[in-house]
Amino acid sequence: MIRVLDKKVTDKIAAGEVIDRPVSIVKELLENSIDAGADNITVEIREGGKSYIRITDNGCGIEADEVEVAFRRHATSKIISEKDLDSIHTLGFRGEALASICAVARVEVITKTADASTGRKVLCEGSEILENSPIGCPDGTTITVRDLFYNVPARQKFMATDASEARRIIDLVSRLALSYADIKFRLINNGKNIFTTSGKGNILHNIMNIYGADLGKDLLPVEGKRGGFAIKGFVSGPGTSLPTRSRQIFCVNGRIISSHVLEQALSKAYAERLFAGRYPIAFLFLAVPPEKMDVNIHPTKKEVRFDDNFEVEDFVADAVREALKAKDAIPEVREEMVLPEMQSIFMEKTPAKAAAREEKEPLQKPEASVQEEMASFETAPARESGKPDQGEQVDIKNILTTLRAEQEALPEIKEQTQKPFEFDDLVVRGIIFNTYIMATDADTFFLIDQHAAHERIYYEKFRNQYESGEKNSQQLLIPLRFHVPADVSASEESWIDEVRRLGYDIELFGTSIYIVREIPAFLDITSAEAFLNDLFNQLQEKPNLVNSRVLDKIISRSCKAAVKGGDVLQMEEVDALMRQLAACNNPFSCPHGRPTFIKLTKHEIERMFKRV
Repeated sequence: MIRVLDKKVTDKIAAGEVIDRPVSIVKELLENSIDAGADNITVEIREGGKSYIRITDNGCGIEADEVEVAFRRHATSKIISEKDLDSIHTLGFRGEALASICAVARVEVITKTADASTGRKVLCEGSEILENSPIGCPDGTTITVRDLFYNVPARQKFMATDASEARRIIDLVSRLALSYADIKFRLINNGKNIFTTSGKGNILHNIMNIYGADLGKDLLPVEGKRGGFAIKGFVSGPGTSLPTRSRQIFCVNGRIISSHVLEQALSKAYAERLFAGRYPIAFLFLAVPPEKMDVNIHPTKKEVRFDDNFEVEDFVADAVREALKAKDAIPEVREEMVLPEMQSIFMEKTPAKAAAREEKEPLQKPEASVQEEMASFETAPARESGKPDQGEQVDIKNILTTLRAEQEALPEIKEQTQKPFEFDDLVVRGIIFNTYIMATDADTFFLIDQHAAHERIYYEKFRNQYESGEKNSQQLLIPLRFHVPADVSASEESWIDEVRRLGYDIELFGTSIYIVREIPAFLDITSAEAFLNDLFNQLQEKPNLVNSRVLDKIISRSCKAAVKGGDVLQMEEVDALMRQLAACNNPFSCPHGRPTFIKLTKHEIERMFKRV
């Protein structure tokens, strides 16, 4: 028999699409607070948000006669007609959040608009309104959600531990605090203040406040505009990377999202700068014309669809590449990297003195960052007063006053500005260990790895010649002969044209014998011969050069022709190498991701000598 389901059942089904765990509630309510124009938001959770979530904001509030309407499914003030879906400027728009939350929890709303003399208090439980009465309260809205899934026991077992659910919420609020740096966020877990942001618009300040000063100090600013697109944020230099993408945070038009397109853009920008399996840190905030994206493709709005993925990918990749050209992108040697090694040598010689010093001067534990809190905290018991009862009074004014005092105590951190790296400012001072070229500019000492630098030069010459299709070759008086394995010869059609595009004039000269009459103009005979020998050996394993992505092959083979560590270079050769490196698109790393440069600033040197 076909029948129409009861409203209570349909509400719970619909709620399951939007609300799957406590973090979903926090996300929906925070988005509503931001859409309401709030610049001061407090989030309080207990037991991972399972038993208690409270969001307090100073936004515009809800009109008294519209509060009950807000609990109805698809009730919204953010869109009116179908056309509005093509240009969405708000985070929420479907009108499903409050209805879905009320279907599976006990909800209390206290709200007041600026022009109202009193506010309204509404209690809702299982989609039913239990109370709607006047109440004295400040402007804004406070929503308290208790006992999540109290009426859907089957859903409760799918929630994780209190600590795991709390980590998800902390991560979400952290990301939103970065995306909306001009909003003051405060997060409280089991009565403990996790973090408070200043709300002064300083993204870097918030990154350091939430993720720790050690992470923030090495970030490079990213900023750019093109057409209707704009981007701002921070990324790590090539010297800093992680084994996962956990510190890649993307925000598009104020919406925290997961995006394969933006992940690909980062991979593109860091190509050849990082080893395989390593990922950069990124906090990127992208502005896209609303008509060029669709945010209505996922029930929880975690993903968006761009009209042109390649346009977005290229724009973001170009902006990040520009940031990586800055002088600050060069890996830096710091006092904390060098002195512990030196100290350990001396301490081994004088263990008694070292032990005595440690006893006299115990180490001070540094203040933990939010991420350290997330990794280590155990769910604390609820405050002594226990869970709040239904009649608990919300002291919103006290919350906002306390928050203001805490934020005024925060130090102001100015955001970084990029300093362009100029090869013309470098003065070569010599070579050490027949491997590292020493150079300085006005305030920095550099070491350049001659092998890594030459790898980069050869790689870019190979790549440019391949991509341009211009054959820049030199003819040989005596052709080179190569005897290749039979299987390589048999698969000639899959690699010979690609080799010719690199600048080689190569053709079959007999059974499995190839003759080379021209080689790339920038290689000597020995290097050109070594390159081809290595290539033919590799073709035995992967004979289809086209499908294996030719540029990756070039990266792994261009090293054979480069000068090695230990090779003696004359100063004229060093000068030529530096000029060629300066002409590279990416002079700061070899094709495998190793740095060509490391630097030591004058300030760090003075610190190590205790002059500052």
